Amino acid sequence: MDRYYQFNYIPEDLKECIHLKTCGDDKLISEKNQCVKFEISETADVCVLFADKFPVLPEWLKEYDITRYKITRQDSACCNFKGIFSVFKRRFQKGVVCLNGCSPEKILSENYIKSGGANYCMYSVIILKKSANL
Repeated sequence: MDRYYQFNYIPEDLKECIHLKTCGDDKLISEKNQCVKFEISETADVCVLFADKFPVLPEWLKEYDITRYKITRQDSACCNFKGIFSVFKRRFQKGVVCLNGCSPEKILSENYIKSGGANYCMYSVIILKKSANL
């Protein structure tokens, strides 16, 4: 939405799923505050693509199962984990799904905010059309 990044590797099981592209600047929202909200019309697995570069996970993401998949962006670099995302999955019942902010309280600081969260990125969301063994 506010960035031009594109993924260059997406596992086959995640292709043709619903992808919610989030705003990059939303990475500054604390893990304690609501950030993304959407409604699903039936029970579905929701995947969060979370950047490996973050030194800690937000507390709410610990309720998700980590999968065996990785997704990379066009600008990914193995040497510093830039543009490399782990895929976390959780099943939700029909209704409203609310996800909190990207930034763990442990890394929020005045410098992090002043820098605009430099070198970190916001998560993305995938909604699976059908249950998959990720």
